[in-house]
Amino acid sequence: MKFGHHQSFYLRVNWLAKAFKMCDEDSRFFYSDLGFERIGLGKNMVKALRYWVVATTVMQEVKDNELGPVHALTPFGEIVKANDRFIRLPLTSTALHCLLASNREQATTWYWFFNEYGNRSSTNEALLHDLEEWVKHHHHRAVSLTTLKRDLDCLKLMYTAQARVEDDPEEVVASPLSALNLLHNTREQFVKRSPGLTEMDLDGLYFNLLHYCEERNVNSVTLEELLVQPGLWGKLFHLSSNQILEVLDRLQELPFYPVRFVRTNQLYSLSLETEDAYGFLRRAYTRKADN
Repeated sequence: MKFGHHQSFYLRVNWLAKAFKMCDEDSRFFYSDLGFERIGLGKNMVKALRYWVVATTVMQEVKDNELGPVHALTPFGEIVKANDRFIRLPLTSTALHCLLASNREQATTWYWFFNEYGNRSSTNEALLHDLEEWVKHHHHRAVSLTTLKRDLDCLKLMYTAQARVEDDPEEVVASPLSALNLLHNTREQFVKRSPGLTEMDLDGLYFNLLHYCEERNVNSVTLEELLVQPGLWGKLFHLSSNQILEVLDRLQELPFYPVRFVRTNQLYSLSLETEDAYGFLRRAYTRKADN
């Protein structure tokens, strides 16, 4: 589990594009003492970006026989780089959120808040206390309250920081995840928000479903699982069962999603055709580009 590795800097909309460019030029960019001068960010921002590229799974740290540790694009990173490196599309933001908030080892506080923490609203102080208690029971080492508070502060900004008219293009403070509208922007509280059907990207939701099933080697999920299972819509997007049913109805109406939703003995079950999640994601971007 990891806490506080973001240096108190949340991910900005243009940071992944910078990381793609730098690592294209030098796969050991993040290990360079002078890398911050080349990328145009502060030293701690570069450290934060090194963390975020792994936490969002767009890159992985691997060993090179000659160079030592390097950063390499993942299949997801290759798709984002090729189709939306500046994170302008809701599909990209949705996929980033799903992978980040499901990443228990790399983004532990994010995972806890979206998957384990059941309250819809809480004061900053109460949320910090609940996170501290959870960490005590699930982590083998003590984590300081200061570090946990920085995590929560960073999380709040990551889902609420919007673009401003006066922003310099090179110093954009907007987060690519704020457009998902999953948190109300309040100073003293954390208040979860459920997006409406028209606000959600169906391709992103379907990618999440495929990725979830692929990791667990299953081809069906129940309505109850969609509602309460970590890593699925009810948890990641704060959706009610009625909202999930709305999404499922919409998926069945469109030809891009080969799903079948059936009711058997009071049990609602969604069956999917076996499909590579990243293959679907590539086709979704192609389809969006053609429209």
